[in-house]
Amino acid sequence: MSQPDPPSPGDAIQAEALRMARSIQTPGQTKEQTKLIAQGIAKGIELYKKQQSAKARERDKLRKRLLKQKRATPDSAALEAEANPATDPDQRPALLAGGGVFGLMALAHLLRALLGWEMAIGPWAVPTWISGVAALALAGLSAWLFRTAQQSD
Repeated sequence: MSQPDPPSPGDAIQAEALRMARSIQTPGQTKEQTKLIAQGIAKGIELYKKQQSAKARERDKLRKRLLKQKRATPDSAALEAEANPATDPDQRPALLAGGGVFGLMALAHLLRALLGWEMAIGPWAVPTWISGVAALALAGLSAWLFRTAQQSD
């Protein structure tokens, strides 16, 4: 024995349209008139769904096109920032001081990692490998600040 086919989306729309047509049926209205109203409602629902899917496709195409354009042309603000570093000569002392502070912190962490000094923050002991990672990060920040200060000449 074969199972009956599940109702298709069109059948579901027609059933819903017929239910709606019956709910607004007026006294004295024939079954044929109700069926015609249900057909009109079903056509309206199908047309609405087609329009909505077409709008969704257009929105998706527009979104993809904009994304493609954004990837193709780099941000103009990023290009400006690369072309003209935003450092004034007045900022040079602050950049040098920051680079020096980060350099000293990198040196302290490097010494701690090499000499195996213990460090604790509250009740927690800090592993020595963290100082190695911190030394690299701080040295990078220090170098970047010194390079930025040098470019602001």
